[in-house]
Amino acid sequence: MAARLVVGDVVMYKPTRPIFAISSGSWTGNPANKTRPCVVVNYHSDNTSPILAPLCGAQYTTAGWTRRNQMIADWWHPVRFANTSLPIPPDGAAVQRQPITLIHNPTVMRPLSFSVFKPSYIWAGDAGECISKYVAQYLVPANKYLSLDAQQLAELVKWWNYCVLFSCLVDMAGD
Repeated sequence: MAARLVVGDVVMYKPTRPIFAISSGSWTGNPANKTRPCVVVNYHSDNTSPILAPLCGAQYTTAGWTRRNQMIADWWHPVRFANTSLPIPPDGAAVQRQPITLIHNPTVMRPLSFSVFKPSYIWAGDAGECISKYVAQYLVPANKYLSLDAQQLAELVKWWNYCVLFSCLVDMAGD
């Protein structure tokens, strides 16, 4: 059993919310069929159930790394992997944003369950997916290999608030 996850930890998890699939440009619209890196961004009010924000890889085309077709740009924020040479994928959101930086420590060995990095986006459409403490107890953090610091988490929260407000305004305009 894993130790309690800490906000900022990165774990491998298979997200279940359909909104992640639909907004990321999945051609099926079904939830993920594989585990992917997810950041522990908060805890539910019960203080035992972590809330995760998944990462979604960019797509490589002849033009280079791009967003997936049909990806909702405002809901997926570009990621910069610090201490790597990976390019930052294009943003394309309505408001220009600086990428969210995940800290990679190259002196720490990559956990076996983690895939090799590729240009990615992190969920910014809302606060993420709350998982049960029973599921969380089996998730293994990347430890100091990859993490999100408090300053970058605060930046991500700012964009959640923007997306939620923007969605409310769009809903009100349609009424």
